[in-house]
Amino acid sequence: MPFAEAIIAATEAVQKEQKEKPPTPFDDPSSDKDDDEYRPKYKDVFGSFGMRSSQTACDKPPCHPCGTGDDPFSLENLPQDDKEDKACRLEGIHPDKFNGDCFQTTRFLATFNWFMLMNYRANIAKDPIMHSIYFLSLLEGPKCEGWVDAADRWLHRVVEDPSMIPQRSNAWKELKKCFKEAFSDYAERERAQDELKKLRMKNDNLDEYLAAFETQALRADIDMNDHTNLQTFALGLPQSLADACIKMENPETYEQWRATVQRQQKIYLKTKLLHSEYGTFNNHTPGQGQRQTSGWVWHHPGGNNPGSNNQNWRGPGNHAPP
Repeated sequence: MPFAEAIIAATEAVQKEQKEKPPTPFDDPSSDKDDDEYRPKYKDVFGSFGMRSSQTACDKPPCHPCGTGDDPFSLENLPQDDKEDKACRLEGIHPDKFNGDCFQTTRFLATFNWFMLMNYRANIAKDPIMHSIYFLSLLEGPKCEGWVDAADRWLHRVVEDPSMIPQRSNAWKELKKCFKEAFSDYAERERAQDELKKLRMKNDNLDEYLAAFETQALRADIDMNDHTNLQTFALGLPQSLADACIKMENPETYEQWRATVQRQQKIYLKTKLLHSEYGTFNNHTPGQGQRQTSGWVWHHPGGNNPGSNNQNWRGPGNHAPP
């Protein structure tokens, strides 16, 4: 028998024997080792041929990466202490302490509100009790010591019995209301009204006048469109500027007055600049070795012929040339 036919016959015999033999389960300990090469290798993928974990004892629990996507690490990976510091840290310039001066009440309260609004994500700004305690820490001096002690006792009662706070309110809102009532400057409105009557525009500086007038009007808590207040505003302007506003546009409200004054002031400044340019054309500065002439110059007809009585007649003084 040729060699090739012998190989084919042996192969067919082996295949026939495998078909007639019943299959053996994977975990059957009685299976023959020779049959392993004919079994599927599915078990080997997860079994002996797969990666094995280390059997070395480890004190720490397994660490799994946090986050998703390209950034497996996030804020959750930070230690708990760092996250608390970020939530409680206040940034920016702390407001100056309040010593009980009623003249500074409005300014101090506004500065404190700006600072807390800038840190609105911090825990101390979110919690009304912590907010109030931090506010009390900025009050010092004999003028406000008694009020601070009373406010501190009130806050302790609020913590024990939150029902003391009206609905739709909180501890900070009630404390701020009491602070304004205790330290408000009751004479501020009267002083602001007096300042408005004395206020005048100076050195063509309209912006400074507008800013000062609006600041004092806000402190005086007046109606800007009231006829009396509009008259006070107009009296603080130069008479020529106020007259031009009334003749050109006749404003009736403060916003109209403000816009009209700004337009007329621009026209006035342009005219003033143009007049100054005209002045430079007529006023020549004499150079070194020259005499400055003033007034007009009139040349007599006939010229300056020698021996003639025709001379240069000059303006005021009629000074003849040498």
